[in-house]
Amino acid sequence: MADEKLSLSPLLEEKQASPPLPTGRVSPRKPSWNWTHLTVLCLAIVAGIRILSHFHGHIQYGYRHSEPESQDPFEAPDGWTEWSTIAPSEKLVWQPCFAAYDNDIFCARLTVPMDYHRPLNQSADNPKVHLALIMRPGQGRTQDPSSYSDSPLLINPGGPGGSGALLAITAGQLLHTAIGTDRDIVGFDPRGVGATTPKADCFAAPDDPFGLDGRNVAYMNRLGWVASGHDVGIVNSSNVALSKINARSKALAKLCKRIDEAEGDDSIFRYSNTPNVARDMLSIVHARDEWRSTSTVDEPQTDPELESSDSTKGKLVYWGFSYGTLLGATFASMFPDKVGRLILDGVVDADHYVSPVAIDNILDTDTIWENFFVYCADAGPACAFSLLGDKPEDIKKRFDDAISRLEKEPAVVLPRYANVPVMVTASDVKLIIFMALYAPITGFPQVAVTLKALVDGELDTLIAAPISTLLCHNLTLPVWPDDAQKVIGCSDKRYKLNDDLDTLQKRFEEMASYSSFADIWMGIGFNLPCNGWEIDAKDPPMRWDDHPTHKPAPIDTSFPILFLSNNLDPVTPLHSALKMTRKFSTASIVEQKAMGHCTLSCVSLCTINHIRAYLDKGVLPPAPRFDSDDVGEWATCDCDERPWKSLRNVGVHRDADGRFHEEIESAEILSGKTDEEVDAMMAYKNLRTRLAGSDAFLRQFDYPNPLRDAVLGTALFTVEDQPTCGK
Repeated sequence: MADEKLSLSPLLEEKQASPPLPTGRVSPRKPSWNWTHLTVLCLAIVAGIRILSHFHGHIQYGYRHSEPESQDPFEAPDGWTEWSTIAPSEKLVWQPCFAAYDNDIFCARLTVPMDYHRPLNQSADNPKVHLALIMRPGQGRTQDPSSYSDSPLLINPGGPGGSGALLAITAGQLLHTAIGTDRDIVGFDPRGVGATTPKADCFAAPDDPFGLDGRNVAYMNRLGWVASGHDVGIVNSSNVALSKINARSKALAKLCKRIDEAEGDDSIFRYSNTPNVARDMLSIVHARDEWRSTSTVDEPQTDPELESSDSTKGKLVYWGFSYGTLLGATFASMFPDKVGRLILDGVVDADHYVSPVAIDNILDTDTIWENFFVYCADAGPACAFSLLGDKPEDIKKRFDDAISRLEKEPAVVLPRYANVPVMVTASDVKLIIFMALYAPITGFPQVAVTLKALVDGELDTLIAAPISTLLCHNLTLPVWPDDAQKVIGCSDKRYKLNDDLDTLQKRFEEMASYSSFADIWMGIGFNLPCNGWEIDAKDPPMRWDDHPTHKPAPIDTSFPILFLSNNLDPVTPLHSALKMTRKFSTASIVEQKAMGHCTLSCVSLCTINHIRAYLDKGVLPPAPRFDSDDVGEWATCDCDERPWKSLRNVGVHRDADGRFHEEIESAEILSGKTDEEVDAMMAYKNLRTRLAGSDAFLRQFDYPNPLRDAVLGTALFTVEDQPTCGK
């Protein structure tokens, strides 16, 4: 198992003490509940489910009613699978599952040590983690394990806290279309995340006496807590916002601490840091090899020299996005001889990630947003927020004026199908803009529609009606929220964040010198929310941020790593990708000339071809040459799309009834492409939507934004089929 490599990496050490800083205490006020809070809570429920519906296709969900005398306690959708019905095992045991989504999905729950210093073979009482895995088989598979690929493509959507299992369920077929069907695809939920147990859930609760099970009780408590923060806004929304958000962060930290203390030495909160997840990935590799070796068919003899140089058997093949790049880089540093293929896409600066606050991730964020006004003016009438003859500065002024009005007085919106008011603030608008920066190709046109509705006083056309009747049902959701992002991010820090308000304000001001979106980035789960975190990880953090004078040698891996980065990324700038490339001796990089987070944010056939060549044939782009940190020569690819001229749409227009419609016109982009290339590009486009959905779902539980559905542009419930307590 992976514990044999515990001492391999020079990047592991005990967590260092933080320089002493004065500590300030802010007393949070008890929220005063009223119908406005209930409205926001209901909107949060709706938006959470609708996010999943939009980004993961038609959502499968059910309502559960408590019937103690019944053998069937809930009515799940046809083809649904409850993870609790899958027996965990120290060996991989795959079984068909989730037929509600597709008919070639297989589940397994792999048991690994919670503490790799207390391996399972030493004592049956040692704590365990049951990893939730989803496999999407490649082409030509049979019931014989040897018919499966030497190594599957393991995927991680980022976060931390993103569900790789759900991504495999909803995007596995798309991945096969984009990269080929020769390799099986496996998604897993890292420890503490999603369907993996134990779950890092600070709101964990028992069943209540009124018929709700513990999962639903925890869900409702979480939504209530999130809804109570809407009036606070983002960090710089008022002169007391930072203080209130800090108090809320400490309150949640205390809640997590209570759960942790109840579990003691076997608490998942103490063993969820990234190095342990990397060990889990090695355990998956070993378990997969053991499973394939159970074949009853003799495998053909292979040339040992060919196998040693070209085979990925016994090694990790992986594609990680965003935080998933930090996880992949951590694996490569701990187990450099186990690297088969590693694609790290949307690259996190590991040095800054382990620091108290990741300050300069938003180097390019403002540049991307400024491009909105340029592209909108260029699109003319296709951009819903432009007027005839507008220049970029005209559109920007109209936007600035609208935000200024919202800052002075929030907009009151009466949803069309509910008799309850909804407040829309400047924070709400800024947050949906920030979300759109992750994928401007599709996000900019949607933001334009929202801004048009804002200035025209028609936000009621975009905001969903609160569905309070959901409160009286037990829900069955594809992903239950957790606190893994906070738990993992705070556990990974080499220096604890324990600042008073004055110091936090200084950190924010430094961050704001990079971008006007610092008021959002400061509040991301592994920044300000880690202030006052009291749970110590049992394993040492990574020593990524060693002082430059130490000059650690580049890490040699058994196969070169492929880094991917857009030249303008809102949260993982190209600068970070170039820096991380230099940490690995033979790594290569592709710079995609595009805006957005991760290369999936824009379809580029050139990038797709690099990925397929790397995975299928082990072919890398030419090695990069650095003249200085950010200057040199390396492979580049152009983006085949741009806002208002993409594989999704070239414009958004309003019809006579006031409804907005997208025009689909991809002929120019796809002209001259083969059928296989067209299929790959369209799959890549849809992968963009799936990956964005993973991030949107995580953010829903940081801040309840009534406008979030406006960006998603979808509806799950209609007036006719709204559920009631009686059905």
